[in-house]
Amino acid sequence: MDNTSNTPGKKNSKSTIGFVLLNDANFDWPRFRHNLKEDWNITFEDEVKDGAVVFRADDMTVACSLLPNPVPNGEAEASAKNNLLWKDASEAVAKHAAHVLVAVMDTEDPKEQDPVSAGMLLCKVASSMLKLKNTIGIYRNPTVFERSFYIEVAEGLKRGQMPIPIMLHFGMYVNKESLLCGFTYGLRALGKQEIEVIGSHAQPQELFSFLLSISEYILSEDVELKDGETIGFTEEQRLPITVSKSVSYDDGDTVKIGFKT
Repeated sequence: MDNTSNTPGKKNSKSTIGFVLLNDANFDWPRFRHNLKEDWNITFEDEVKDGAVVFRADDMTVACSLLPNPVPNGEAEASAKNNLLWKDASEAVAKHAAHVLVAVMDTEDPKEQDPVSAGMLLCKVASSMLKLKNTIGIYRNPTVFERSFYIEVAEGLKRGQMPIPIMLHFGMYVNKESLLCGFTYGLRALGKQEIEVIGSHAQPQELFSFLLSISEYILSEDVELKDGETIGFTEEQRLPITVSKSVSYDDGDTVKIGFKT
């Protein structure tokens, strides 16, 4: 299941979606409606029909559909293994018996779409939904976020913080030289190039924080990192930037930052 369009360098022209995983096929629509109002002052009068509802919020359209079965083909369980911050994620996700498809659709004209705003609205709606007692987490390709973590990060929106940790996926692996590598997944769908760090001596938490900070900077300031430039968070730091064929992905170019320490 593709959550968004992934065309390099272009903004998303499809809906932004997530799959809220449930322990059973019951869904408390009145409580969800209450949570949205209390959390984000989002209200909707639309009637729930056949386990689905469509409403407007933040000048966008939100659709929620209850599907009384697990996500097909074991996708959610497989993707849960990619969450480095959630121990036993696959075991927890394997218990889900139903899911709710949450889709945020921006304006009708793709040229005017703002995938970042759509992503933040999804965070709002999904976090209120995850407060229901029978929820487990939310599957957003290529990972699954644990419910309490997702809710906690989404709360930052109330303080003007961009919820980067639940808008993007950050992956890590060790290469043949036993050096740590890291990458982002999701920036491309937001109209930016994905970031890679190849062959770093940094500790995992240090690399995670670096990728998080770089991604927040790119999205909040709407900047483009270009080949041959440098970037740093201090006056002394000058990290080289190159744009070339991806190492962590099958195809496409990525921005590689020389974060070696």
